[in-house]
Amino acid sequence: MSQPSGSILARQTLARLKARISSGEWPVGSRIPTEPELIEELNVGRSTVREAVRSLATLGMVETLTARGTFVRSLTPAPSLLLDALAAYHPAELVGIRRALDVEAAQTAAANWSAPLLETMESTIAAEMETVREGTGSVRCSLFHGVIAQASGNRLLFDLVQNLSMALDSSGLGDRIAGDMDPVVMLADHDRLLTAIRARDVAAAAHLMALHVDTQLRTLQASPVMTELASLRSES
Repeated sequence: MSQPSGSILARQTLARLKARISSGEWPVGSRIPTEPELIEELNVGRSTVREAVRSLATLGMVETLTARGTFVRSLTPAPSLLLDALAAYHPAELVGIRRALDVEAAQTAAANWSAPLLETMESTIAAEMETVREGTGSVRCSLFHGVIAQASGNRLLFDLVQNLSMALDSSGLGDRIAGDMDPVVMLADHDRLLTAIRARDVAAAAHLMALHVDTQLRTLQASPVMTELASLRSES
């Protein structure tokens, strides 16, 4: 029997990888096997694996980070219609709506997190710490925020957060925000968020997320919502 052509084999490989992500075998925030591991496990060639992983990235399901590997961003492909619609809005508008969703995700995650997702949040921050310590790349908020949204237990909230992240990244804004923010400050924000979520402190998780995203709004020269806590922090 003849072997499938390269493009057919890549589509088959893509389907297998998508199934493992969609099933939750590889949860959001987790690192998928390396290229050599996938080649051996799937019994396909290097070019087939690369094409399949590139397709996953195009669908918004994974993100490859320099010197860190390829990480799961979403359990489902991003609807192109939604991404096209979001492209019509100003970056500050996207981040503003993202702020509202992130605050909701943080406070709901604090109330609802499960042990496996708490572990994923912890491993995501550990990877960020390694990146900052070794200076191997910029820290991107999208992975950690995606895991928080998943930990909320609200699938619609998770999908909206992920699609907004992909819209920001496709516009180049994700790279701009990451480049403008001090990675040490960003990591400290993430660590405080995780501490509040782990403690199931709903109010603190919401406030800390609002402050964190306000920093991103300032990089866009947009006016963040000035909460009482944010005002106290700016005066200190």
